[in-house]
Amino acid sequence: MKYNADITNGNFTFHDIEVGKLWYDYFWNSLGYVCKMSHTGLMTSHRLDDNSEDIRLNKERQSCVYLRDDDSGVIWNIGEAPVCTPVSEYTCTFGQEFARISSVMDGIFAELTVGVCPNDTAEVWRVRVENRSDRERHISVVPCVPFDQEGFNNHGLYFSGTTAETYILPDIHTVVSHSTHPHKPHPRCDAYISAYTPAQAYQGRLEKFYGTAGSYACPLELRWEKLLSCENAGVRPKCGAIQNCLTLGAGGSETLTYRLGFADDMEELKRDYEKRKAESLHLFDDVEQRGAGRYGKLRVETPSEPVNRLMNFWAEKQVDFCMIGKKAVRDNAQLALAMLNYDTELAKKTLSECFCHQFQSGKALLNWIYWQPETYSDPSMWLVLAACEYIKETGDLAYLDCALPYQDGGEGTVSEHLRAAVKWYMAPENIGPHGLPKIHYADWNDALNIDDPDAESVFMAMGLCWALREFAELESRVGDKALAEDALRFCERIAAATNEHAWNGMYYLRALSKYGTVGDSAPVYINPQSWAILGDVVPADRLSTLLDSIDRYETPEGIRLCSPAYETYDPAVGRMSGMRPGAYENGGIYNHACGFKVMADCKLGRAENALRTLLAMIPDSSEHNPTELTTTEPFVFTNCYLQNRTENMMVGFSWQTGSSAWGLRSFYEGILGLTRTYDGLRVMPCLPKEWDEIRAVRHYRGSELHLHYVRGNGDGTVLYVDGKPMDGNVICPFGDHAIHEIKIVY
Repeated sequence: MKYNADITNGNFTFHDIEVGKLWYDYFWNSLGYVCKMSHTGLMTSHRLDDNSEDIRLNKERQSCVYLRDDDSGVIWNIGEAPVCTPVSEYTCTFGQEFARISSVMDGIFAELTVGVCPNDTAEVWRVRVENRSDRERHISVVPCVPFDQEGFNNHGLYFSGTTAETYILPDIHTVVSHSTHPHKPHPRCDAYISAYTPAQAYQGRLEKFYGTAGSYACPLELRWEKLLSCENAGVRPKCGAIQNCLTLGAGGSETLTYRLGFADDMEELKRDYEKRKAESLHLFDDVEQRGAGRYGKLRVETPSEPVNRLMNFWAEKQVDFCMIGKKAVRDNAQLALAMLNYDTELAKKTLSECFCHQFQSGKALLNWIYWQPETYSDPSMWLVLAACEYIKETGDLAYLDCALPYQDGGEGTVSEHLRAAVKWYMAPENIGPHGLPKIHYADWNDALNIDDPDAESVFMAMGLCWALREFAELESRVGDKALAEDALRFCERIAAATNEHAWNGMYYLRALSKYGTVGDSAPVYINPQSWAILGDVVPADRLSTLLDSIDRYETPEGIRLCSPAYETYDPAVGRMSGMRPGAYENGGIYNHACGFKVMADCKLGRAENALRTLLAMIPDSSEHNPTELTTTEPFVFTNCYLQNRTENMMVGFSWQTGSSAWGLRSFYEGILGLTRTYDGLRVMPCLPKEWDEIRAVRHYRGSELHLHYVRGNGDGTVLYVDGKPMDGNVICPFGDHAIHEIKIVY
């Protein structure tokens, strides 16, 4: 598949509609308004506010722009969906702050550009229509938004069908669905669409627009009627459709602008119509510059096109997007770890939000949007790791004294939150019979649910070794040295227990329980092997054997989470064994875990291994994961490459995945070797032999570092700062908010 990835502005352009599945771009703002646009021109939007209250603007993938030739009656869409009338000269550009599709149908060029308003709960659609034929044409442009206004807690009593009604406001060319829901989470629940060119007709009743036997793929009102019938709806399904009728001479063109989103009420829409019109008409004037300013803080030029394609702009954007949608302590703390590479303020905000969902006991929730009462063993571990890395990155020791609430009431400083987490892990009731941490309902692997309250997690033992050492280093500098020593002793005990009970002579097991072991013989799990390295658990005399096992299970397509997959359900393993073999956790190439493996390779200096695994994570990086096979967007990380018989190497899903965080970290922190210490930024590159020169940009404590990696004669890493050689490999904070040239000879 041919495409163009512009690493100077983050624009990704392609010309194929049939790519195997819908590809998406996302846009959002600080108010939590999120718009999703497919490459076929289908939109879905919602708002998730700071209180995690969600409300959907429209039905999933049903909002779009219809065009009709009023002379011939032909109806089409710019990206062919949903009507499926063929078009030609199709182009799609996904950018950082906008998406644009265009095509030609029977001499009519049409272009749709979509973006989100920076300071409002709204988005803008701009439609440009040009007559490239040699005769006068009459074209109707009809955007239609099937209103939803659901998503929040309805208390089991109400839904939008009984609490909302559409109103057509022709004076301001608007259709609004006014909500009177008694339990709406905030006033801003009225859904609307406005036009900024006088319209000829409107529709607020979805059933009338679709027709009894029609659908969004065949809107019968457009097929049968010259103009929409201007009806409202209450209990029955609602929509906002606006019809603009254009007369275009040969070579003529017209641009139409629409705004849709949420408002408090109809009075606001009337009062602010002209203001919103002015904003909307100019939203796209500097959209590429705004996108380059919002993302692209990390920049890199390597000999690898796939690496450049993802690691400029898109990896940052994907991590930020995951933070908007995840709302889970485990997930968002890992996202904060990645954000530290490019946006420390957002990382701090994200981490603080996670701390607010930790209990006084020290454990933390998995997910705070959809309440899950089960105890997961890993969320608080990620809090410890992320907080320590935040202090190293910023030097912001005052953050440790910041008071944050607990999930179950009261508040504590960040230091108190961290100490509670460590004490919870060290509590006897959370240690299993072999001296390893209990897995509880699950650990990082949600689907490893062992029906045994005393089951133990090898992964958690290794993760805690890493987290406890980090905690002890921080605490010994600024806090309770006795607790730091206790944490280190506990770390030594669980490492010893892991090596005694969870090593089978070739590799580490995954879990221990009353049923026996998980991950001994078949299947073998990758995470305990990589985390034995990351957590400094594996003894030196076992390392070569462990690495042989890791390498044995890696394939050109990547490395499976467990191999081979479970063929039948096993109650001693839980949910993952009931999935189709090769699907997700059950033997899929789970890219989040591949990111762990890249970081482990980099820790050991295995540069070629690290790059090979990273490239396997990146879509369309080789003949083993071409877009034509995987069907995924080539500019973002995917959750999993399926290994089942019917969808081998197709993707599970993209965008909303922790693979983005570890993909970004494994490159910038692992391969480029930009790791944090309390004294500065350590440079320990792990670059493959075929890479002789790399350039990168990284911000650190207010300074902009221009990094130039050059291969030397193999005598170790030497740093030159602004032309002068420096001792060691730690870049100390400059404190001057200036640009500094860093040459790294490796």
